[in-house]
Amino acid sequence: MAAAPRPRGRLPRRVYWTRRLLVLAVALAVVLGLVQLVRGFAPDDAPAERAATSSGTTRPTPRAMPTYGPVAVRGLTPKQRKQAVQAAPTGECRADEISVLPVVDTAEAGGRIPIRLDLQGTQPACTFEVSAASLVVKVVTDDGTRFWSTQDCGRGVPKSDVVVRSAQPTSVTVTWSGRASDPDCTDQPAWALPGFYEVYAAAAGSSPTDVPFEVTRPSVRYVTETPSPTATPSATSSGTAKPRRTPSPSPSASPTR
Repeated sequence: MAAAPRPRGRLPRRVYWTRRLLVLAVALAVVLGLVQLVRGFAPDDAPAERAATSSGTTRPTPRAMPTYGPVAVRGLTPKQRKQAVQAAPTGECRADEISVLPVVDTAEAGGRIPIRLDLQGTQPACTFEVSAASLVVKVVTDDGTRFWSTQDCGRGVPKSDVVVRSAQPTSVTVTWSGRASDPDCTDQPAWALPGFYEVYAAAAGSSPTDVPFEVTRPSVRYVTETPSPTATPSATSSGTAKPRRTPSPSPSASPTR
């Protein structure tokens, strides 16, 4: 019996798409197989890195940049914190290791104004020489005009050696005369008027810290005079005058005959 002849002509479109997808899948499988084959023959770099590390050649650790300003001591017990506060100085402080925070508690016009400086460093403890050359304090007006500075006249900066720690600030008081200053350090007649000002403070050569404050009017002081006690009136001043005794004339001698 003869076989039935196959029909000739164009096949349906889905047959062609099926064939194309099969060819694409086979090609993709071949590419992935070649990639895996190449990776299998590639040398392993991890053992080489481990060998270089074990041979003593280590990569340099990047150096951390120093932190300027106070360093908070965290995660310490009260005993450890006390030991950190009482740490003995190990040397002199560098200017870039110290932060200075100015504090103005009260400021009245017409008088001296104390400015407290809180010094805090990055080392556990170091010594710092306080002087007009190592500390700079400046007061400017509300519009930014320079009014007073220790660079003009440093008489208000006490000269002393202090221990600066990172766990607790060290306080130093600078006395401002309340007047304007000039480079000749003369007694200027201009007083700081009531208003808002800004104080800058820093260790010489480091970045300053600024804090705003207000100069208030002088407080009114009342003076009460206590009258002095009066003298107790005597009997003569009671209004009743004692009668004066008029001396009687002495009897005249009788004439002799």
